[in-house]
Amino acid sequence: MTGSDHLRVVWASGAFGFGDDLAYFREVLGEFARRFPEGAVLVREDYPLERYPELPLAPDLRFWVRRRDRSVGEFTYTGNLRIPTPRAAWRMLRRPTDVLVIVEFTPTAMVSAAVAHLRRRRVVQLIESDPSFRGGRDDRVATAVKKALARRSHVVLVSNDRTARYARERLGVRAERLRVGPYLTSQPGEPSTGSDDGGPVRFLFLNSLQRRKGLHLLLAALADLPQHSRDWTLDVVGDGPERAALERQVAELGLTERVRFHGRRSHDEVAVDYARAHVVVCPTQGDYRSLAGFEAVNARRPVVLSTRDGAAEEIIESGAAAVAVDPLDARALARVLAGFLGDDANLARQLEIASASPDRFSVDAVGANLEAAIRAAAR
Repeated sequence: MTGSDHLRVVWASGAFGFGDDLAYFREVLGEFARRFPEGAVLVREDYPLERYPELPLAPDLRFWVRRRDRSVGEFTYTGNLRIPTPRAAWRMLRRPTDVLVIVEFTPTAMVSAAVAHLRRRRVVQLIESDPSFRGGRDDRVATAVKKALARRSHVVLVSNDRTARYARERLGVRAERLRVGPYLTSQPGEPSTGSDDGGPVRFLFLNSLQRRKGLHLLLAALADLPQHSRDWTLDVVGDGPERAALERQVAELGLTERVRFHGRRSHDEVAVDYARAHVVVCPTQGDYRSLAGFEAVNARRPVVLSTRDGAAEEIIESGAAAVAVDPLDARALARVLAGFLGDDANLARQLEIASASPDRFSVDAVGANLEAAIRAAAR
């Protein structure tokens, strides 16, 4: 193994976010590259490398791909199952590697970990939450495979205490191999400190327009708001299959003058939307561990979270300007929103709290968590 300052760290993942648009991964991988300048991030062989010239992307991966949708209750997570081909495995075998970073329990994680163990290299496994929360298999065979993968990893880095319990109690990961701390976050652009200008309270929904994300619930709650001395507006940033239905709902509720649809923006463009907002609302009906709340916190904005989001507890415990409510309870959601309209002091207080976002969700803190896990594995 090379010296600790020249570790050849290889990050192997089957995909990075929606449609392989790096989005928030660009920030995290940039921090990874800064801390490990001899590292490499494996991507599919036809990946547009010119889009991210600052990142050490290595087009080593080739996959057999088939559509795979996973159901959680009444909702469906759409996606693809990507299985590395023998050519991809051969490229992994030949790539100089001291420490391998794998993500979750995907076929890419399993194949690359098997190659690393064959070469007696160190493995760091990243687990964000219990995979069953987003439709991952939870039967005896699937659990046995996950146990075998996690127990052989030299270090397992999990996002929070709840996932640490899952790793210890369900997967049998030994305490000395387990580290806790976020390894994913989202921090688009330079955060700006908000202030109450006395005009309408500007709510922001920034997410995909699909049923699971709950914008229809937010619209219903806004329509149920009592009259206040303060007016309000809602900016909707995002796109998706529900857009036409949501636009019809806005018209039917008589909210056309208050709600504006801006369409999808790239991750690099959304900082201006956060800067314009007073309060961010994330009314998801079910999320594994949504990064929308972390993005709002890092943009230094108060955020209304959903109790059905696996990240809500983590954000609230950090001391951020955040409140959690069940979006399926329309009256409760309306009461929380009304709190920003009927009490100017509350809005000003929440904006002041939000102006000092928790350090633990910053890109630098996430990079430090990754570095500590990788160096522990190398030792």
